[in-house]
Amino acid sequence: MRKPEQDFTKVSKFLSYVLRHKPEAINLTLDDKGWASVADIIEKAKPQITLTPALIRQVVIDNEKKRLSLIHISEPTRPY
Repeated sequence: MRKPEQDFTKVSKFLSYVLRHKPEAINLTLDDKGWASVADIIEKAKPQITLTPALIRQVVIDNEKKRLSLIHISEPTRPY
């Protein structure tokens, strides 16, 4: 079940702001290609806003402007 439209819009605007304009507003570090992990976004967004992976995914899917996207990156292989 999707959150009410007002909450969805709030999350969408928050993600656009921190990912596209001011990641430093939540002390978020983007990689050299402008990506951040979902786990980092969720952690750094507290206590301003409560996010979940499912909510972020839904915002990305439903966003009409398509300014946000998700990619899957495998964990790097660790030497033993």
